[in-house]
Amino acid sequence: MPLVFLLLSMVWVVTASSARAELHSDQVMIVANGNSRKSVKVAEHYAARRGVPSQQIVKLDLTEGETISRSEYDRKIVAPIREVLRQQNLHKRVRVLVTVYGVPLHVGPSDFTAAERTLRRDAVGRLEGACTHLVDVEQQVRALVVPSDAGGALSNDQNQNLPTYERNMGMVFRVDRVVFSSLEWARQHSPMDPQVYARLESLFRRYKGQAGVAELHHEVPSSVQGSDRTHEERRAQQREGLQLLVGSLELPVRQNRDDLYRRIELVYGQYGVFVLAAMESKLLSDESSDASVDSELSLLWWERGDYPVAWRHPSPFYHAGPASKNKFIRESPVLMVSRLDAPTAELAAQLVDRAMEAEANGLTGSMYLDAQGMPAKERPDTYTKYDQSLQQLDMFIKEQSGYGSVLENTKARFDRPGQAPDVALYIGWYRLRHYEDAFVFRPGAVGYHMASAEAVSLHQSGETGWCKNALDHGITATLGSVGEPYLDTFPEPLEFAALLMTGQYSLVEAYYLTSRWVSWRMVLVGDPLYNPWRTQPAVKRSGLRMFTLAPMAPSDQTFVDPFRAQEERRHFYVGARARLDNILRRQE
Repeated sequence: MPLVFLLLSMVWVVTASSARAELHSDQVMIVANGNSRKSVKVAEHYAARRGVPSQQIVKLDLTEGETISRSEYDRKIVAPIREVLRQQNLHKRVRVLVTVYGVPLHVGPSDFTAAERTLRRDAVGRLEGACTHLVDVEQQVRALVVPSDAGGALSNDQNQNLPTYERNMGMVFRVDRVVFSSLEWARQHSPMDPQVYARLESLFRRYKGQAGVAELHHEVPSSVQGSDRTHEERRAQQREGLQLLVGSLELPVRQNRDDLYRRIELVYGQYGVFVLAAMESKLLSDESSDASVDSELSLLWWERGDYPVAWRHPSPFYHAGPASKNKFIRESPVLMVSRLDAPTAELAAQLVDRAMEAEANGLTGSMYLDAQGMPAKERPDTYTKYDQSLQQLDMFIKEQSGYGSVLENTKARFDRPGQAPDVALYIGWYRLRHYEDAFVFRPGAVGYHMASAEAVSLHQSGETGWCKNALDHGITATLGSVGEPYLDTFPEPLEFAALLMTGQYSLVEAYYLTSRWVSWRMVLVGDPLYNPWRTQPAVKRSGLRMFTLAPMAPSDQTFVDPFRAQEERRHFYVGARARLDNILRRQE
């Protein structure tokens, strides 16, 4: 056997072994509303059916209602759960939280303290001031050197759907391209007129401070006698300081704030001020900061300053996600969260009953996929990509499994009663917040409809969205959003269904491996341990060709001690700030 093939085979075997790890009932904590008899009853029913130890039911002091404020969420949900996990020494064992009927569904936007609001106003003021300087520098550089490859600004159409932080970063990257593309022009015109060089040097100093001037002198030595020639050691310190600034500071800055900003401007110019202020503004922003309670609970062990509540946070479980931004910071663990909820407590309790029935007897029925017939593109947009995923899933089911697959591949939908009988799986789109009574769900059926705000409520009698009504009609597991999620928030149909059909991943694992974001608006409804194909896989693992390698099951991934991670992170932040302060002092 060739060596390369042998090595690849070994990697495949290791991955296969990892993928077969299973979540266990003692890795689950159930979260109930202690003031609701029905909520507690659902929790106790789930614990009894799945063998979750009774002490792993946490009963919270909550009022009824599907929405909770951010401050109440922190005080009445996060803090008590952490304390129970700590007291019972479960913080290193519990990987999954199960919220049940009676626990709020939606957490409201950030509500900051007076001190935090003051810091935000200060950061925004510095950001706006730096922005004015950067735009002026860009215009002057363009007028001086007219770089041909600097690129232009994003159009308003491209900018309008981006969150503020990403728009800010887009602007500063654009200016950065303009300023440093002028280096190529300067090299081509070196040696240049001393007055032109002095003007260019002034612009680099204004833009990126001493570090910018050092970069200019390194790339285009001055012909003017007496010009400062920065040594490599000094430039190396400047690069290290910039790395500390953009990824290693505890934010928002509270200690010696004005002095730090003054030194940052000296060494890194308006660029440094802008970047630091933009990061602080992002952390203190309430823009799109509402979320589902469940998705926010994924970051139970993360402190408020560890991540921006506004917008959404990349999930470390996502199979194709980026590596950690800063390998030196020990991140807290992320939990998987699912919900046992429905229009009534009785239906919520039945979710585990139907799941276990399907596990025992097999999940029978057909699979229904509702695409729109979008043709493949060389560079597909998100809509085309998801529609193609539905079409590919149809082929995957027919080629790899014994299930029948019915693909609706036009603008029409499954919308008539009885049109989709004996449903084992349904995935499709797009009828906004209007459940269509075409489905007869088999015990154990899994399904979701990709449209905005399909899980705004699971209880209100007049709710028209997919999730509440599918649960009313007997679906066993579904997912949706409590607000505008954007399409890339949904699991790609082919990936999600393929992982689940191998029987090597539970419902919650298949969901988290194919979901890009946490601290966002999505919610998974169903028994997290549900694995309908555990004993009789619907497809072989060798059929997972949509993945480079089969993803490692989250249950087999390293789970760090959250308290130790928090302590290590505090020490890291203190050391990073001290190192940055030292570098800035030495540059003065």
